[in-house]
Amino acid sequence: MNTVSMNNLWNYLQGLSLTANNRRWLAERLVECDKKALMNDDEIKDGLKTAFTQLKEVQEGVRETRSAEDLLYEL
Repeated sequence: MNTVSMNNLWNYLQGLSLTANNRRWLAERLVECDKKALMNDDEIKDGLKTAFTQLKEVQEGVRETRSAEDLLYEL
């Protein structure tokens, strides 16, 4: 999620009139989601290994890539 989206979400949440229990529940859910997003060491190593393998394939001409402009348009 980009910064603008995060700021909009934060402003929306601040505008809600939540009870203490609702705030606690929301905070627990946000922390829960954050913990799921974390990667362990093995996942990071596997991701890097895959990335470097794909980079080598690109350099060898085995794998084709898109231009940076195409990637930006996708965003």
